[in-house]
Amino acid sequence: MAGVQHDAQVLDSHVHGARLAGTQGLRRRVLLGAALLTGATGLVGCGKGAGKNGITPVDGTGGGTATARPPKPPTPPTPLSTPTPADWKALAESLSGKLLRPGDVGYPVAHQLYDPAYDSVLPAAVAECSDPADVATTLKFAERFKLPLTGKSGGHSYVGASTNHGGIVISVRPLAGVTVDGSTARIGSGTPLKQVYEDLEAKGRIIPAGSCPSVGVAGLTLGGGLGVLNRAHGLACDVVTQVQVVTADGKVRLANASAEPELFWACRGGGGGTLGVVTAFWFKTVPSPLVGTFSVRWAWSDAAAVVRGWQRYLGSAPDSVWPSLRLTASPGGSQAASVFGLDSANDPGPQLDRLISAVGVQPDQHSFTRNRRVGPDPDGPRTVFYAGTDILGTPLTDSGTSSLLAVMNSRAHGTGLAATAIFDPLGGAISRLAVDATAFPWRKAFTSIQWYAEQGRATGQVAREWIAAGHQAVAGSAVGGYVNYLEASRPSGKLYFGPNLDRLRAAKAKYDPTDVFKLPYSL
Repeated sequence: MAGVQHDAQVLDSHVHGARLAGTQGLRRRVLLGAALLTGATGLVGCGKGAGKNGITPVDGTGGGTATARPPKPPTPPTPLSTPTPADWKALAESLSGKLLRPGDVGYPVAHQLYDPAYDSVLPAAVAECSDPADVATTLKFAERFKLPLTGKSGGHSYVGASTNHGGIVISVRPLAGVTVDGSTARIGSGTPLKQVYEDLEAKGRIIPAGSCPSVGVAGLTLGGGLGVLNRAHGLACDVVTQVQVVTADGKVRLANASAEPELFWACRGGGGGTLGVVTAFWFKTVPSPLVGTFSVRWAWSDAAAVVRGWQRYLGSAPDSVWPSLRLTASPGGSQAASVFGLDSANDPGPQLDRLISAVGVQPDQHSFTRNRRVGPDPDGPRTVFYAGTDILGTPLTDSGTSSLLAVMNSRAHGTGLAATAIFDPLGGAISRLAVDATAFPWRKAFTSIQWYAEQGRATGQVAREWIAAGHQAVAGSAVGGYVNYLEASRPSGKLYFGPNLDRLRAAKAKYDPTDVFKLPYSL
């Protein structure tokens, strides 16, 4: 789905594995989401237009094969041969965008992912594609030479699925742009979330997106799209009305509810780079609201009561409220249990009171504010970290809560590891759709957990052991994982797609029968 290969994420699948470095959802970890909100004046957008670079805009109601500049393939080389300098030159000349190879100015930045752990992975070329025809041309070149092929939007894949060694990376960064027509926004797949928020806010609109500013809209959306407005407005993929995709056969297709419906279904929660490279999305937007926020922190000695109380509160919280629980342990030994909440009804005070009442213990700190705008967190430095994921189908039992806190104590505290368990609530608008309405399968689940560890003085092995212990602690309530937080050590497609796996396999067989877009997990 969007993105080629797997990230095609085109998206940058956002996938994540045991080892990571900065990805969208995780950035909420330390900031407690407070920076998600801008002042009441809102964000200023820079609004790039769409329909450029040979892409023909559509109104969101059409479908089928898109009208676009036909590919200009280079002179066909001998199959299975190694590309010669002349072959690379011919490919470069056939593209409207740039082809960057090792030694070229711009290559070091073009091949780089957000996670510095992958800086040593060097593709033979990065094709910066300016339109779908560039994607199709690059895809055919890679197929002729049997080169590894990967798509890249924001480059935040947890498992490095936005790059490869010795092959071609299809970068859709040049396809960034937001155009708003009424309530519909056409967003190019290379658009970072910072630009998405800014350009939509300039028109007084918003979509339920993520929080990391440099994450690409493609990877976020293709995996589902968790964010602070999910309970009020659904996942990012829930408000997609159409996608433009370059599939494995090189065709540029428009997929929506009536045209290519299985491709459309798979591109909403089936993961980045599963079936092709998405080049554009059409989203149904809503008016950008003024929102309220609240933040509350308890001493670690009250952590068990906080977990139980947060679960009780979430069970009856209105859909307008998104309360995220954070359990943290720092290398210095301090630990805390906190909740950051957003209320799209802009009345956070009563919700804060209800939460504190549900916990039954007075917090050390608490505050709330009104009349804010939703926006991304500030971007942090590139840093290596480790992460994992669980989806809880039901609240933790008392036994599960005790096991969870034991993990935070014994596996993180005192090891030099900065560790956080981030509980992002599901429910609300997410649960109103059927489990098979899109490829995202966890409609009826209770919450997601993101296990996040900055290495600090600890070793990577300590981080991996802590995450594994976290999985074990919550196993009694866990039903799966979130594909945008993919773990290299847990590659089973069943874990990420649950009851929707067979249908996703069928879509893969139809649109990529020869497995052009190879995945970091098994279907």
